[in-house]
Amino acid sequence: MEHFNHTTDAIHNNKSAGIERQSAWENSELQLQMRMINLTDEDMRLISLFRPVVASRIEQITASFYESILQVGKLNEIITKHTTVDRLRQTLSNHLVEMFSGQIDDAFIQKRMKIALVHQKIGLPPKWYMGSFQNLQNTLLRIANEMRNELPEHEEIIQAITKLLSFEQQLVLEAYDEKNRMVELEAKAIIEHQAMHDELTGLPNRRMFHKVLQETIARRGHEKARFAVMMLDIDRFKMINDSLGHTYGDQFLQEMSRRILECTDGYQVMVARMGGDEFTLICEECPDSGSITQLAESLVKAIEVPYHLQHNDYYVSASIGIALYPEHGENEEQLLKNADKAMYEVKKNGKNGFCYFSNELDENLLVKIELERDLRKAVQRHELELYYQPQIRTGNNDMVGVEALVRWNHPTKGTLSPGIFIPIAEETGLIHEIGTWTLREACSQMRKWHLAGGPLIPVSVNLSSHQFHQPNLIEYIRGILEETGLEPEYLELEITESMMMDATVSTEILQQLNEFGVKISLDDFGTGYSSLSYLKQFPIHRLKIDRSFITDITDNTSDQAIVATIISMAKHLNMDVIAEGIETKDQLEFLTQNACQEIQGYYFSKPLPALQVEESFFIPQRIK
Repeated sequence: MEHFNHTTDAIHNNKSAGIERQSAWENSELQLQMRMINLTDEDMRLISLFRPVVASRIEQITASFYESILQVGKLNEIITKHTTVDRLRQTLSNHLVEMFSGQIDDAFIQKRMKIALVHQKIGLPPKWYMGSFQNLQNTLLRIANEMRNELPEHEEIIQAITKLLSFEQQLVLEAYDEKNRMVELEAKAIIEHQAMHDELTGLPNRRMFHKVLQETIARRGHEKARFAVMMLDIDRFKMINDSLGHTYGDQFLQEMSRRILECTDGYQVMVARMGGDEFTLICEECPDSGSITQLAESLVKAIEVPYHLQHNDYYVSASIGIALYPEHGENEEQLLKNADKAMYEVKKNGKNGFCYFSNELDENLLVKIELERDLRKAVQRHELELYYQPQIRTGNNDMVGVEALVRWNHPTKGTLSPGIFIPIAEETGLIHEIGTWTLREACSQMRKWHLAGGPLIPVSVNLSSHQFHQPNLIEYIRGILEETGLEPEYLELEITESMMMDATVSTEILQQLNEFGVKISLDDFGTGYSSLSYLKQFPIHRLKIDRSFITDITDNTSDQAIVATIISMAKHLNMDVIAEGIETKDQLEFLTQNACQEIQGYYFSKPLPALQVEESFFIPQRIK
């Protein structure tokens, strides 16, 4: 109920009228309404005289209210759907008897409003409600006229009844209006909330984040106090989304949001989802970097805990960039830009960590932007070149295959390794074009060697996640092989464990490739979150032991145990196994002693251009 701030005069002070004026209503709009229709204490006295008549004929009076409504089919359906007519009649009967008691107080008004709200809640429109009131009034006045000779103040009673029913209708309309106002306010609040919050996670969205960041800068600038902005990106989320689908991707993001919020509990932090797998945090409690570092560490640990989706565990990590106000920026644009730079520095250095912005990052970003610009034209300008690293059988030093590795002959920076530009290609979507070029070029070169009388060995090519999950992968591979003339058995595709997160999808893809004759090699085995079920259910032909286990293998007993286990497991599963990164004789001897028959590394040969492969490995076999 709406109350005015100013004070109104009290209604006529007549004790005999029996009107109880409660303080809560002395300043209300309802009192103004009563005065407007001139509903006086005398009217209330006359109404009380008519009460015995109302009580004796209450069923007739109540029926007149609902009969007109029940005759309208849709209204009858509305009422009977939510309650019973008898129940409504009984409630109205009690109220009418009380209404003619000659007393109007808080309790009476609240009951009237409640009855009106019940009718509104079940869907009775105001126009039909007002029509029923008119029928009710007509019935009361007809009864009063029928008793003309028995009512000494007949005309005055009729006028009082008319005023009372008018006041009742005003209460009903007031209740309807109040409810409508509440609904409008709730709807407005919902719209405002939706405009400022992410629908999936319920977190503040990009719009809300920018608003709060601007307010924080203004407030902290006035106080000359520090705060931090964190940019958090989920590493490997795209692979989950691509392999499992958006439904599971959404579940993952909801769980991610919950973990982030749990980590920020106890900190003065606002968490927002900017879109996709990118989250931002505004951390106001930061007198020093210690608390921010602690929070970043807890976020990294929480996010790397495995996620259980579709009966499997999946692993991701977080890259977090941090910018401090005012050291790293005094406005919104600078802070976000520098936090973003710091985040990409983490990604460049292996992901799964956090980094504070520094001036050195500016130089790195400029280099990255320049490389991205040039990379977009590298394929068209024929700046990419394939190098081939021989794969050797330890027993007789025969070449059993080659791995194709792309190099970029940059016009000003010289030859660049894939570690420099492939991450940029993945971020920008250029990886598909580069991957397709690499696959076609490798197949074409191997076919040329075969035709020239070279050894019938396969070429290994790394397949990107984007290529692996494209809907027409088999047709894509088949088309390149038919174009180049290479037989499927001489192509080996190297994939990573992360590509096989969705076993249902991966199994079908790998089975089709296997049936087509292409071999599958599991690259970097043991460095990710390995599942032995992959080896059991997927048609994998060869395991590739990652160089990280080989580097310290002569001294590190853990690496020795891991490598020996992988070799033994591959043997029992009837798989080939190859170790990469072999650089010393001691490394080779350990592998040989543990029955690893295929190796790859600088000990035998670094990656070489095609011509040097011919000169170093094929010419001795009299290849022209």
